[in-house]
Amino acid sequence: MLFINDPDHCSEHQLKTKQPMKTSLLKTPGRLKQICFKTALFLLFIFFAIKVNAQDPAQYGTPYANVPNPLDVNLYQVNIRPFSAAGNLAGVISRLDNIKALGTNVIYLMPVYPHGTDAKSTNSPYCIKDFNAVAAEYGSLADLRSLVDGAHSRGMAVIFDFVVNGSSWDHPWITQHPDWYNRDGSGNIQQLGPFADIAGFNFANTSLRTAIINAMRYWVFAANVDGFRCDYANNAPLDFWTQAISSLRSISTHKLLMFAEGDRRENMQSGFDFNFGDQFYYNALKKIALNGENVSEAITNSTNYEYALATGTQQVIRYIDNHDVNGSSEGNALAVFKGSAGVMANFLVCAYMRGVPFLYGGQEVAFNQQIFWPYTGVKINWSQNAGVSTEFTKVLQYRNASTAVRRGTMTSYADANVCAFTKTSGGEKVVVIVNLRNAAANYIIPAGMSGTYKDAYTGADRVLVSGASQSLTPFQYIVLTNTNAVSIGVTGITISPASIGLTVNGTQQITTTIAPSNATNKTVSYTSSNTSVATVNTAGLITALATGTATITATTQDGNKTAITTVTVNGSAATTYYQIVNRFVPGAYLYDSGNGKVSYGSNASGAAYQWSRVNAGGGFVLLRNRATGKFMNVENQNGTVEATTADATWYSAMWTITSAGDGWSYIQNRWQTTEWIHVENQSGSAQYAGAQAGWYSAMWQFVNPVTQ
Repeated sequence: MLFINDPDHCSEHQLKTKQPMKTSLLKTPGRLKQICFKTALFLLFIFFAIKVNAQDPAQYGTPYANVPNPLDVNLYQVNIRPFSAAGNLAGVISRLDNIKALGTNVIYLMPVYPHGTDAKSTNSPYCIKDFNAVAAEYGSLADLRSLVDGAHSRGMAVIFDFVVNGSSWDHPWITQHPDWYNRDGSGNIQQLGPFADIAGFNFANTSLRTAIINAMRYWVFAANVDGFRCDYANNAPLDFWTQAISSLRSISTHKLLMFAEGDRRENMQSGFDFNFGDQFYYNALKKIALNGENVSEAITNSTNYEYALATGTQQVIRYIDNHDVNGSSEGNALAVFKGSAGVMANFLVCAYMRGVPFLYGGQEVAFNQQIFWPYTGVKINWSQNAGVSTEFTKVLQYRNASTAVRRGTMTSYADANVCAFTKTSGGEKVVVIVNLRNAAANYIIPAGMSGTYKDAYTGADRVLVSGASQSLTPFQYIVLTNTNAVSIGVTGITISPASIGLTVNGTQQITTTIAPSNATNKTVSYTSSNTSVATVNTAGLITALATGTATITATTQDGNKTAITTVTVNGSAATTYYQIVNRFVPGAYLYDSGNGKVSYGSNASGAAYQWSRVNAGGGFVLLRNRATGKFMNVENQNGTVEATTADATWYSAMWTITSAGDGWSYIQNRWQTTEWIHVENQSGSAQYAGAQAGWYSAMWQFVNPVTQ
């Protein structure tokens, strides 16, 4: 759950001791009374400590010894339901290697508890019926233990989502302990804030506090988890968190990470390791992206605010997406930050500037379908956008390798458009320059950045001259170092599929996988042994030209590793052409008007109104006009959909055909994922900007197929 800051209004809970019963004790000398009183308090403390610890189950497994320092955490969120086809813990276990390969060292697992089932409850993961059980939909306690064991064996800690503020209405506590809940003057249990499916807890009740703390301790022992992400942490009183965290930290066999899902700065004073970076997201990154906010002012103000009460190793979790943001009307990170390039630029600032980077599962493949509460209607497609995973891996792996990035002193050199800073630790210095605009920018190198460096990712030499102008493309980022360029060699390459059968004019996308996954340079080139039979472009798209066979070879940049696939071409392939008709304007068909634009008209005759769908791989298609051979694209961003001789590797010429219901589809661009073809403004030419789900003007059908 994500909530606005709710100031703590509960009074500090004070322990009160009973008056001694024997009046003779009151008449003893003052020193003796003081000793007896302290002894009584000590014994009372021991009694309650034993009572609480007596609730703990036997320790499962061996406590994980390598829980990272909060300064060194790379955090990965798993939303279990959409994470796999089955939506269970086994589906998470199957991807642990992938999560680790990104450079992750802590997994944050969303709630696994059974949810309420009565009339007031919902199937939200946060509507909890039993805090000490694993829901059958996710698996069993044994499955949870296997997940934690698997993460530990791969060098990753696991923190558990825990809800302290309320329960479902059919939780046994409702009838067993109604005094544990907030009640009105008539004794009726009250809901938690605006959440009708949650009955709100009464933190003034000491027994309720003990029960919650015991439930948290249970998972440390029963499943060997390494800490907690505490939902809606701003709501619970600060003295409760002090009590709970003190109890958890008393488990001396475990090093626990405590993450407050809240932006109340005083959470830090209660013992949390992390606060949630809501200020940084909403008042800095999002306003920069959507409102053109001054980069230097927004980032500086938010950082100063969030770290005002942080001490020692306490950090702010900095995100660009999570299950709440993703499932809201504002859209996911790809929408807010204008595509993958904007996502990576903003993620790099989160990862390198100050704080803990937070990656929401699915971001690493640029999964662009929103996952709405209660997270049951969508399954993440893990087979797409391998290049995006490579970018996230590069950023996180360098963070792991650089002491300056993780723990160094930051000096900001940001301006109105560019987030720029240095991080230093000992003799290591890292320079970071990030254009946070979806437009070109020029940045003047300050004296504090001048010097000779290496590119942190490639090792290439770079010199920064004070006063020089550094031109930056939209969302470009530059990371330089004076000492710690990471060069991780390639050990192998594979290609898929290993053999291909095509007909003439057919196409097939091939993919390569580099080992190890965190290799520094994954650039691959392709060649064909017989270009008269089949060609291959720089992106690995094969086009069949004539009958025969050809061998396609993929070669790593260093030239040391190769992989091949064999292409067999048979016969001639027929091409199917379609007319593309709009729902909002009946009888309006897209056509190549010959002036570089895609127009629409009602006289749907002739080859200019016919388009073929050419497979571009990865679920994307190129739309090629029969009359001109030109492709629809948005390369020049001139306000209208273009029809030009685009390169078939351009992402700006690639589209997804996504169902809009009732037999209609949206046509969405790969390069600019928020751009959909539509005719809303009735300008005579097809547009791409500002379309929304539900617009009939952005819905299309492919009709009247002709195959030749």
